[in-house]
Parts: sequence; structure tokens; C-alpha cells
Amino acid sequence: MIFVSASVTAIFSTKLSKNPLRSGSYGVGFTIDKGVYVKLTNKDGVYLNGERVSFPTVEYVLEKLDANGIEIKTDVPISCGFGISGASALGTALEVAKVKNLSLSFFELADIAHEAEVINKTGLGDVVTQCYGGVVARLKAASPSKSIVDRFVFKENIDFLVLGKISTKDVLSDEFKRKGINRIGKKYFRRFMKSPSLESLFENSKMFAIESGLASDRIIDVIEAVESNDGMAAMAMLGETVFALKGWEAFEEFKGEKFEASIDFCSCKIL
Repeated sequence: MIFVSASVTAIFSTKLSKNPLRSGSYGVGFTIDKGVYVKLTNKDGVYLNGERVSFPTVEYVLEKLDANGIEIKTDVPISCGFGISGASALGTALEVAKVKNLSLSFFELADIAHEAEVINKTGLGDVVTQCYGGVVARLKAASPSKSIVDRFVFKENIDFLVLGKISTKDVLSDEFKRKGINRIGKKYFRRFMKSPSLESLFENSKMFAIESGLASDRIIDVIEAVESNDGMAAMAMLGETVFALKGWEAFEEFKGEKFEASIDFCSCKIL
């Protein structure tokens, strides 16, 4: 069995190319100690939390590696900004290679997972972040083997409030919306890199979410409630989810799924 961390993107801008391995995103995100557990199965298809589902991103990986079925369990919500499609694709590639003893390197497998994400428009940078773990700045937008990253030693417990879902595919497919997001994302990513700290991550992520229009009114309400309670908060991309420091008490005002997780520097594990 393989574990791959969920990842939270705080700031991003996109780069799309005809070659999926040269597509990706710039920005910064982090992995947490919750995620997906992936196990090869004799059954055909993809099973998510016990139910057979249509999961084109994972099915692409299975077909590429000539495998038939996979079981995935997740302990965080899906389509809510936790990079579960990327984690599932990467976990599937690693699990199939481990069980079938394939002669493929880690980054060859990671590139297959990234390619699956790009082709199915379910993500651009999550697999890169999940390959490295911790707080990861993506300095070159590309697949894991072609990307350039930096990592930061931030260790903290993070509070999460999940309010709802956002379709990554809808955002990535809207060229006009992406252009605005890219311009604003690059601005706040540069600001973070000039003075990288946990406080800078929260502040620049918050401003990116608001200025880009990705943050809904209720996301902004939650952020303001956390800040009025002496905490810091921002939005997980792309989901109707707030992540925060000292946010638990403020979250009590709002309906949604609450949980706590830690930033995790070891994001891929063989169990």
C-alpha cells in the first residue's frame, strides 16, 4: 500500500503547453499528514472509499502501466482543494510499479501522474508538491522531472474548514479567467518569495484569493472571522475551503467540515 499526502495550493499561476510534461503551475503549496491510501486490486476499475467510481485521471495511469484496478481511501474531502486527484494518480503509479516490479524511476512514475492530471484538467502543480513534500515553491512550471522547486522548513498545525467544492476543470478550461488568475498569482508569488515565512504565505495567499475573485463572499467572511480572533487564514486552491492558524474557535460560527492536520515533509510512504 502507498500513502500520498493531500496538498494545499496557496498561490498559483498556470502554464499550458501542447506537451503535458511542459505544462504546470508556478506557486507555493504544502502537504499535510492526511491524504490517500492506494492499493492494487484484482477487481477492474477504480474504487474510492469502497465504491466503484469514474476517475479518468487514475484510469489514465492504470492504462499507461497496464493495470486493471485500484482501491483508494481518502481521509480528506474530494474536490475541495486538497489535490486528491494528483495524490491518487501518484499513489496509483507508485503502487502499480511496486507490486509489478516495474523498472521505472520515481520521477518517471510521477511524470505519468502529472500527465494524467494535465490531460484531464484536474490539476497542474499538486503532483510536483506531493513529490517533494513540506512547503514547496514551484519555480518552474513543468512535470516533476522537469520542474525546479525550493522548499521551506515551516512546521505547523493547520486548521481547515471545508464549505464546499469547486471544479478545477471549470477554472482551468476558462482561458479568460486563467489569464487574470495568472497575472495576480505571479504578483503574490513574487511577494512571497521576497520574504518567505509562514506569515507571508498566509497574507499573500489571502490577497491572491480575494484579488483573483476565487474567494467567495463566505470564504472572505470566514477569513475575516479568523483574523478578528487574532488568527491568520487563506483559501485552499481550488476548493471552497479555508486553512488557518488559530482558526478553530472562529470556525464554530460556520457550517462545514472542520479538521486539523500538520504540515508533512514526508509526503510519499510505502506502508
